[in-house]
Amino acid sequence: MTPRLQPDRVVSTVCPYCGVGCRVDYYVKNGRIYRVMGRDEPPNHGALCVKGRFGLDFLYHPDRLTTPLLRRRKGGELEPASWEEALDFVAERLARIAGEHGPDALYFVSSAKATNEENYLMQKLARAAVGTHNVDHCARLCHSSSTAALSRALGSAAMSNTLEEIPLSDVILVTGSNTVETHPVIGAMIKKAARNGAFLIVADPRRVGLAEAADLWLRLRPGTDPVLFGAMARHLVESGLYDRDFVERRAEGFEEWRESVQVYTLDYAERVTGVPAAKIREAAERYAAAGAAAIYWAMGITQHNHGTENVQALVNLAVLAGQLGKPGAGLNPLRGQNNVQGAGDMGALPNVYPGYEPVADAAVRRRWEGLWGAPQPERAGLTMTEAFESIGRPGGVRAVYLMGEDPVTSEPYQDHVRAALERLDFLVVQDILKNETYPYADVVLPAASFAEKHGTFTNTDRRVQLIRPVFKAPGEAEPDWWILSEVGRRLGRLTGRGDPEDWEYASPEEIWEEVRRSAPGLFGGISHERLEREDLRWPCPDRGSPGVSVLFTNGFYTPSGRARLLPAPWRPPAEPPGDDYPLVLSTGRVLYHWHGGVLSRRSALAGAYPELRVEVNPADAARYGVADGARVWVVSRRGRIQAVAWVTDRAPEGVVFAPIHFAEQPANRLTKNAYDPTSKIPEYKQSAVRLEPV
Repeated sequence: MTPRLQPDRVVSTVCPYCGVGCRVDYYVKNGRIYRVMGRDEPPNHGALCVKGRFGLDFLYHPDRLTTPLLRRRKGGELEPASWEEALDFVAERLARIAGEHGPDALYFVSSAKATNEENYLMQKLARAAVGTHNVDHCARLCHSSSTAALSRALGSAAMSNTLEEIPLSDVILVTGSNTVETHPVIGAMIKKAARNGAFLIVADPRRVGLAEAADLWLRLRPGTDPVLFGAMARHLVESGLYDRDFVERRAEGFEEWRESVQVYTLDYAERVTGVPAAKIREAAERYAAAGAAAIYWAMGITQHNHGTENVQALVNLAVLAGQLGKPGAGLNPLRGQNNVQGAGDMGALPNVYPGYEPVADAAVRRRWEGLWGAPQPERAGLTMTEAFESIGRPGGVRAVYLMGEDPVTSEPYQDHVRAALERLDFLVVQDILKNETYPYADVVLPAASFAEKHGTFTNTDRRVQLIRPVFKAPGEAEPDWWILSEVGRRLGRLTGRGDPEDWEYASPEEIWEEVRRSAPGLFGGISHERLEREDLRWPCPDRGSPGVSVLFTNGFYTPSGRARLLPAPWRPPAEPPGDDYPLVLSTGRVLYHWHGGVLSRRSALAGAYPELRVEVNPADAARYGVADGARVWVVSRRGRIQAVAWVTDRAPEGVVFAPIHFAEQPANRLTKNAYDPTSKIPEYKQSAVRLEPV
């Protein structure tokens, strides 16, 4: 019998992939992680997905950035530099551009892969050291529609309930989420709840994993979500099955909303969505009759030109059924990245400070001016999508500071993004690995990964968790918090804003203490010391608070304390299919990879799913002469990519599904830069394409 390898040490930390926030033990020997075990505690109770267990080889990959690099002149090569030279260069260039063109000529992109402490510093860099609200992060591309709708309707944009409550739900409605592949641990929890008696409703155009486990699958046409959920809500009211008492006590806007859905009869919804009226009726009645019914959703709801209306339609349904403010119920957006919730909490958004305090409120601005000793601008900043569209235009963005973001891969209409980056005066790339945006950088700042630093992440259900270092960062790489504090000290001195000593931090814990003082209502009771021994979620206002699991038990966080029912009109996609481009392209993720593939494709997972495969319905394959396993061109008005055709009824007729993980054949070469007018999220889920055999 082979003796079991004995580790040099075991480090307890948090998985770096999706928003579940799985707790893990890393077994380390000779400077490598050789074994990964899920901890038998919430949120994952010992479970891990394939990414969390086998997707860590990127930590040792040759593409790790290990030394600062400078491009001393446009068109020149990136050359190694000392930290001192690189930091001075960044601060001087940013200060010069701000001085010549105004603070809003700079743009700061924070990171859902960085810690809470680092996201706090990035938005502080923009607001305190420069004087602009031009800061955002990748939530703009995933859940900004959820944030917009939930904030205005309920006053809070996070999950209202917790993952531990999944077994308490009598009915679970999952829509626009391939949960089994994108949040596998949550997907397993939902499937277990269904086996134990919960009635599972899945609303999705694709035959995703949960659709196969569902009691009721609503296979709606892409983009018709407001009609489906509007019809469900209308049916509850017209049949007298809605929670009249809850609506009268805790909601407002009922009559205006009711007028807005008069057209959404069950028959009309069947014609528009393709879902039989009987199924829509059953879904509505099952949901409303449940003692506790929960809604979960992801990008299939948000990434539309009416994403905000999609989420509002879900809000309306939950309010009318009285499915808020109690265990096992609620509205629960599933966050895609490990700290996308935390990045928003820390104010890495152009319209709010940490703790979601609005920048438009003069009293709020005065408070932050007092905290930082720096005047604050009155106008909210640009969203990330607006910022990239503005590059090269009069008064537009001229310099971008990226932390852990790869816009060439993640933004829509890739060629348009590349052209914008070439027009920039100055680009800083601060990251752990080379990516598709790296070649456009004027400065590269090598950062430590999650496994090489201390700090906190906040998972999808508001749980704040400590991460701990496993290794020392390679080469000269440094933690993002250290880099930002050094840039902030230099930049503040050059711009004359604030006290440079305010950027002197000895540790992430010192930064977190500033967060607690700055946003006490959410984080005042959460300290690193408490997190070592306790499970805590925000809001947690003081040391005596255990944190709040179920939101909205005693009211909503709106000015009136009531939930707002609002119209959620349906409108067609920005680019409907037609004669030349007869198919709808939808993009997303697969089990083995994560987002742009920068991490997962530099691991053992690359061999498990090595190249781009697109799902093609058998009827479309026959119509366009596409064989299963054959190579095809997927062509839009903006470009073409080559892929292997997977002929399957997972995709509905008329729809092609393409994963987003393959930089060499990027799905976002095809997508259109069309945006939701409220949230400014791109319409990744509907672009017109055609197929051509290779």
